[in-house]
Amino acid sequence: MWAILRKELSTLLYNLIAYLVWGIFLVGTGLFLWVFSGSAIQTGAAEMDNFFAVAPWFMLFLVPALTMRTFPEEFRSGTYELLATVPISRWAIILGKYLAVGVVILLALVPTLVFYVSLGWLAQPRWHIDHGAIQGAYIGLAGMALVLAALGLWMATLTSHTIIAFLLGVFVGFLWLVGFEFASDLPIGKPLQDFFAQMSLMEHYRSLSRGVVDSRDILYLLLVVTGGLYLAYQSLSRRHP
Repeated sequence: MWAILRKELSTLLYNLIAYLVWGIFLVGTGLFLWVFSGSAIQTGAAEMDNFFAVAPWFMLFLVPALTMRTFPEEFRSGTYELLATVPISRWAIILGKYLAVGVVILLALVPTLVFYVSLGWLAQPRWHIDHGAIQGAYIGLAGMALVLAALGLWMATLTSHTIIAFLLGVFVGFLWLVGFEFASDLPIGKPLQDFFAQMSLMEHYRSLSRGVVDSRDILYLLLVVTGGLYLAYQSLSRRHP
């Protein structure tokens, strides 16, 4: 697994995709936090609400941009067939690729801590900000990104075309992010409404953003990640028994 992880990390870091993801995420969320309408500078409020409101939408597109090449390029070039014949388990291949994408995603969050420090420094009185809510929102955002990575990896095992893998990753990510939440508002009866509300990734993200790290939210994130990786495993098993 570690050999796969090192190989995937070097692949991601030796081309422009990872740097484009980092740059787009940092600049885009920074503009919403500091420049656009309702920014911290305009309102004078020492809060990161704008950042955490738009960050999931950036993640929805940027995470599939990282996962879309994990398997399709191997399928197209034939290297996956060679990889499947060496003494390494499918789980090691999947986890190695997933962890590499996860590392790149989490590294994208590190520079945004400058926003956190800057707001704390500029607040009056200094550091008088809602640290619990911001830290909980960071945990939720990291968890959301890792969920999208697992779902994107699953989609990448279904095709040998990177663009199709990207579009499928965006679609299934959108479904988990807001599709279930939309379904919970339909007149389908309270049991189904509650079920779809609990399936919504955005609902659990909002819960963590309140500053209370609930074990139910963490369990949900872990279950969806595990489910996405398991479905990727099953997809690879069908492709190469």
